Amino acid sequence: MSDDKDNKDSIKGAFEPGEAKDKPSLFLPDEMDIYCNKMTKESFIFHGKTIDYDTLERMEYDANDYSVDVFLKDGSVLDLGVKIQWLIRPYFTKAEEIQIVRTKDGEAVDGTFIPITHKDKK
Repeated sequence: MSDDKDNKDSIKGAFEPGEAKDKPSLFLPDEMDIYCNKMTKESFIFHGKTIDYDTLERMEYDANDYSVDVFLKDGSVLDLGVKIQWLIRPYFTKAEEIQIVRTKDGEAVDGTFIPITHKDKK
């Protein structure tokens, strides 16, 4: 029976975003949601935390480890804060820009578009 429980735990983990820990992150995993529209190929990051969009320059997705680096205009690099889940990877890899949208009570209150490049595209 314990084998069944272990299998369920590992399967459940496949649906949860992995945390990035090797550099400071822009968001914590519970501060954001990623949505990709497979029809329009638009990708969104919805968040509630206030950030200064003017400091953001671009993002880079690494298909080898499913991480996203956020490049700031001052030259520093942050991790997005999560690994890209397998369910949205096929759509995320086609994005040329990401719409970052701050929400409050389910409504969009602010946002911007950030270009994204793809490192080691599979």
